[in-house]
Amino acid sequence: MRNFITVILLTSVSIFKLSSQILPPGAVAFIGFQSDQPISFAFVNLVDLEPNTSISFTDNKWGFDHLVTSEQTVVWTSPDTLLPTGTIVQLQDNGSENMQVIGAGTTIGRLYIMGGQGDQILAYTGLETDPSFIAGISNSNWQETCDSLTFFQFRTCLPEPLENGVTAVSFTNSQSFNVDNGYFSITPFQATGLDMLTIINNVNYWFMDNAGAGGFSNWPDWEEGSTQPFPSVIEFSQDSYSILEGGSQATITLNLSATQFTPQTVVINAIGFPGITSTDYSTVPGLNNGNITLDIPANTTEISFSVQGLLDGFGELDENITFTIGALSGGLIAGSQDNTQVTIINTDQIFSQINFDADTLYITEGAGPIDINLNITPTVAASYISVITAFNGPSVQTDYFTTPALGNSQLLLQSTINQGTLSFSLNTFNDFLIEADEVVRFTITTVSTGLQIGTTSSVVVIILDNDNAPTVYTPELFLNELCSVNNSYPDPNQQYDDWIELYNADTSTVNFAGFKITNNLSNPALFTFPSVSSQTTIEPGSFKVLWADQNTTQGPLHLNFTLSETNGGTIGLFAQDGETLLDQITYPPLLPGTTYGRYLDGNSNWKLLFYPTPGAPNSDSIPEVGLNPGIEGNDGLFSVFPNPTTDIIQVLKVGSSTEQVTSIQLFDLHGKAISIDVEMIKPNKFWSIDCSTLPSGVYMIGINSAKKHSSIKFLLQQ
Repeated sequence: MRNFITVILLTSVSIFKLSSQILPPGAVAFIGFQSDQPISFAFVNLVDLEPNTSISFTDNKWGFDHLVTSEQTVVWTSPDTLLPTGTIVQLQDNGSENMQVIGAGTTIGRLYIMGGQGDQILAYTGLETDPSFIAGISNSNWQETCDSLTFFQFRTCLPEPLENGVTAVSFTNSQSFNVDNGYFSITPFQATGLDMLTIINNVNYWFMDNAGAGGFSNWPDWEEGSTQPFPSVIEFSQDSYSILEGGSQATITLNLSATQFTPQTVVINAIGFPGITSTDYSTVPGLNNGNITLDIPANTTEISFSVQGLLDGFGELDENITFTIGALSGGLIAGSQDNTQVTIINTDQIFSQINFDADTLYITEGAGPIDINLNITPTVAASYISVITAFNGPSVQTDYFTTPALGNSQLLLQSTINQGTLSFSLNTFNDFLIEADEVVRFTITTVSTGLQIGTTSSVVVIILDNDNAPTVYTPELFLNELCSVNNSYPDPNQQYDDWIELYNADTSTVNFAGFKITNNLSNPALFTFPSVSSQTTIEPGSFKVLWADQNTTQGPLHLNFTLSETNGGTIGLFAQDGETLLDQITYPPLLPGTTYGRYLDGNSNWKLLFYPTPGAPNSDSIPEVGLNPGIEGNDGLFSVFPNPTTDIIQVLKVGSSTEQVTSIQLFDLHGKAISIDVEMIKPNKFWSIDCSTLPSGVYMIGINSAKKHSSIKFLLQQ
C-alpha cells in the first residue's frame, strides 16, 4: 500500500510545472529536521526567490546517477511575489494530503515516514529524472558510495555538487546510530546570503535531541531570541617569520577555531625593537598609529596580512618586529599564540662606526664650557641614536653640568640624515675649594641598529682645580634680629613672612653674594646668596632684611627655608667657602609681634624684643605698665605692644603670678569705657584688641583679677 501511494504522489509531482529559475547549490539551507512523528523540517532561502519558484524536498536516496524513487516527495512553491533572502519556512506533516506550511508558499505532497536507522531530505529543482540539488540534511552520516544502494539501505550518499558542511549537513559521523531531531540553534537568525552556508551547515551550531518527538515542539523562533555563536579562539599560526630587506612580502596568518555568525574585528599591534621604525617595513593593510585593523568576514577560519622589509641602503644588524593581538570584538578570544616575531634580515654589509674624536680632554674649573665631539663614519642616509653614560671619579658630584643635561647619568644624542658629527658641551662650577684634579669619563653605551661602537668609545675629561690658595672673606657681618611670627611688617609682596636681619658692623661695604645661610648647621650651603650686587650689599653700620619664606622666586633676599614658630631653632651664616662660620644664633619660640635680637646691634647679648625694628637699630623698650597703689601684691605685670600702634594692640602677661585674669577693658583718658571685643590668643597669657575703628589718641587698658587691677596706657595713631 505504501508503494502504491508513493507512485501516485510521484506522478502528480512529475506533471507539476516547475519554475524556470535556476538556483545554485546553497540557494536554501535546512535549519530544522524532525524525523520522529510528525515529520517536519524548516529551511531558509539564502538568495532572493522569484515568484512561483518550486523546490522539491524528498527522502528518496541518491543512486549514483538517479533517485531511487521508492519514498515520498513534497513540492513547495513560493508566493507569486519576490521572496527576499532570509525568509524562514516550516513544513509539517499533519496527516493531510499536503504538508502544512508555516510561513510563505504552498505545498503539494507530503513526507510522512522516516527510517529509524537513519534518513535524509534532499532539496532540488527541476525534474525528478534530472534533479539539480541545492541542499541536503541527514540525521545520520552520509553513505560513502552511491553505486550499490538498495531499498533497505536507509542512508544515502550525498549527490554532487552538494558538500557536507557547506551546502549540506549531517547530525553525526557515526556508522552505527542516528540522531532523530535537530535544529540550528543560533538566534536571532539574520541571513545575509550564501556566505552563511558554512555556518548554518556546521553541526556544532545545531541542537540535537534523540528523545521522542522533542524536536519540532522546541524549535526556536529564529527571528527572535539571544542565542549567539560561541566565541572563537584566534591566534597566530606561527611564532616567527624571516624576510629579507627589500625582498618579497611575508604573509602572516591567524587562525580561528570556529567560524563566526557575524563579522568580527581584530587589532594587531606592531612593536618595533630599538632602531627600527615604520620606514624599515610596510604592511598590507597599512599601519595606523602602530596598529593594523583586520576585518574578519563571517564564516571564515583564517585571515592574514602581509609584511615587507624595505631597503635603506646602509649596513645594520637584523631588525625585529613583534606583532601582538590587541583589541578584539566580542566574538573573539586571544589564544596562547598571541604574538609572532618578524625578523628583517639585513642585506647591506657596510656598517657605520661612532667614535669620540679624542680620548682625553682638559677643562679648568670655572673657565667655561668645552665641546665634546663624536664622529660617524661613513655617513649614510639614516638617523642614529646614541646613549652616552657619565662615570664620575672620586668626590665628583655637582662639579659640572652638560648640555644637553644628564638624566640618570646619561644623555641622548640623535643624528640627522647624512650627519657625520655629534657633540655635547661640558661646563664646570667654581667651588672655591683646594682639591685634586677631578675626572669624569663619558662612554658610548648604546647605539641604534645599523651603527657600531668604534675603538674610541670613551673620553676622559680632567677638571683642573683653580683654587691655589683660598682667600676666605670674613667681614664683621652679624645675624642681628629675627621674627618667626610676623604680624606687623610685610615684605614687598605684602606678605607677612618670617624675617632675619643682617647688620654690617664693618668699616667697609660688604657684598655677601656667594655667602651661605642655613637653618641646619650640618648643611651650611642650604642657601647661597646669588650675585645681585644691587641687593646683596650692606653699607657700614647698615641693615639688610632677609625673608625666610621658602619662596626664592620672589628675589635674591628670599630664602629657601622658614623659621619655627613653636620650637625655635638655629640659624648659621657662612662665608663663601661654605666652611667658615661668620655667625650663628639659637632662638626660642616667639609670640606674635615679638622678635629675638641683639642689644645693642652687633653686641653679644641676645634678648626678647617687644618692638620689632627690621632694617633699623634694635630697641629693648618694654611697654609701660601702671599698677594702682594699695592693691595687694605687685607681681601681676603686663605689657602692651606695639606702642604706639596703628590698629591692633596686644597684651602680654610677663609676670610670674598664677592668678587668673577676670576681664580686660578699654577706656579713654576720661575714664569712659569703650565697647570693643577683646580676643584671647593664649589662655591667661596673651590677648589682642582691634582698635582700627577708633580715632587717634591715648587710651587705657584695664586688667582685672580677683585681687588686683592694672592699667596700661598706649598711643593710637591712625
